[in-house]
Amino acid sequence: MPKSFSEHVGGAFIYSEDPIKLAEWYKEHLGIDYKMTAVGTASFASFFYTEPVNGKKANFAWTIIKSKYRPKTEEESYMVNYRVSNLQKLVDHLKNRKIKVHGIETQAEGNFAWINDPEGNHIEIWEETSFK
Repeated sequence: MPKSFSEHVGGAFIYSEDPIKLAEWYKEHLGIDYKMTAVGTASFASFFYTEPVNGKKANFAWTIIKSKYRPKTEEESYMVNYRVSNLQKLVDHLKNRKIKVHGIETQAEGNFAWINDPEGNHIEIWEETSFK
């Protein structure tokens, strides 16, 4: 039996009224490139990495899906955290594009800032400093 039933994150799923438009926003402002699956249904970006446990190549799927496919839950709140190598440079980039940045905060784990995408989804940006 594995040490944990969930050893890795397989993906992040964001819901949008217009997945293509939102994917373009993420590409332009955060540099996340994507491919379309079915026209107008979903966009995705896949990130490959090597699993530390067994050394196998693995995939992390970052996906924007049409809102009509959102699971029915009491609350629809979530936040995706994106790790960056230079938080201040990204914050300057975002501010130059008139994107409101909600503070820069230093914590034990690193430096953080927060923004919202055009559909109001909360985004955390993290520059890890605790393991450098």
